Amino acid sequence: MPRHEPEEDFKEMELWEHLTELRTRLIRSVCYVGLGLVIAWAIYPWLNNLFFAPLAPVLKQIGGRLVYTNFTQGFMLQLQVSLVAGLVVAIPLVTLELWGFIAPGLTKTERKACYLIFPLSLFFFFMGIICGYELMNVTVAYFAQYIPKDVELLQDPLKYIVFLVKMVVAFGVCFQMPVILMFLAYVGLVNSRVLREQWRMAVVGCFVVAAIATPGGDPLTMTIMAAPLAVLYLSSIFLVAFVERVKVNQEKKALALDAAA
Repeated sequence: MPRHEPEEDFKEMELWEHLTELRTRLIRSVCYVGLGLVIAWAIYPWLNNLFFAPLAPVLKQIGGRLVYTNFTQGFMLQLQVSLVAGLVVAIPLVTLELWGFIAPGLTKTERKACYLIFPLSLFFFFMGIICGYELMNVTVAYFAQYIPKDVELLQDPLKYIVFLVKMVVAFGVCFQMPVILMFLAYVGLVNSRVLREQWRMAVVGCFVVAAIATPGGDPLTMTIMAAPLAVLYLSSIFLVAFVERVKVNQEKKALALDAAA
């Protein structure tokens, strides 16, 4: 008798059962975000210092200050900062809910790929967020140099938060490139040889993506994003080659098991 790997126990469900499960998982995801928001609200002073740390040196250097334009803006600022932090905290739990919903509809091969893809996706997303945040110092300083010395900077904090969020989210999304290429390699749509041959076009593509994704649209911010993207692409060649070797070893192991049976 040939040996087979045990199948995971995913029971088949009717359409209404899928909709019920989707509703349940959406409710749980909203609760995760809400819990993250409550936690972030409780530590808001620390989060506020963290979010405005890239801007603080510029305000001190040129004598600028934050300005609230209406009496509700303080509340809205705390709500937005807490919501953004709550979403970031809840991402791993929301990802688990997403996996629990889509896993039954995937083939065994696709599920094996996702066991690698989902953790790596979270890792690269958070790495992109950290990279985008660290580069905010350079970005803010770059834009601030165009402010005339005899002009006082009155910064709207909400607009700054929007710019910051766009910046870090753009980095987080763009840092998914290695994960996407690894998944495509696992299902056989790309290979390391093609990636090596097309690296010049890929680097140009990185600059195009950076020009679209960066919130400022200036050459410096575009280069700041394009450079790590190009490095990630070149690193992805080795990751794709690793995936190819893993896939070949799995196929050899399966053939050996069938032959032994």
